[in-house]
Amino acid sequence: MSDWTDDQILAMLRRALEAADPVPETARRAARAAFTWRSIDAELAKLVYDSAEEDVAGVRGTETARQVAFRAPGVEVEVMVTHSGGRRIVGQLVPPQTARIELQTPEGNQLTGTDTLGRFSFDDVPSGPARMVVRGDDVVVVTEIVVI
Repeated sequence: MSDWTDDQILAMLRRALEAADPVPETARRAARAAFTWRSIDAELAKLVYDSAEEDVAGVRGTETARQVAFRAPGVEVEVMVTHSGGRRIVGQLVPPQTARIELQTPEGNQLTGTDTLGRFSFDDVPSGPARMVVRGDDVVVVTEIVVI
């Protein structure tokens, strides 16, 4: 019986395979290029506001909610991240519209829809990098990645 963990065995196997048959740089470049094309039909929603970047000198206590806003042609995605009772995202599309919203994180994706006022929410959001993909009748938008 071995004292090695599964992660240690996989790491050793990865190193052996990389040494014996490394991935050619042309294949790596092709994979990166293909990855960028997966959302070519989506507009990039640029980060236009982040309350975490504000100067909070003289303010007591800790921030309980963070406000973030993204803008793309024809739509703005306004988001509030709260930390009470677990990390939660509550947002709204401006102008209001119905759409499917996908929250993408390294831990996995969550999918929800907006109501008629463009409001949406995600519960149990992991901390770390995240972005949202908005798919509506007239808009497909991908937000910049932010660390939440």
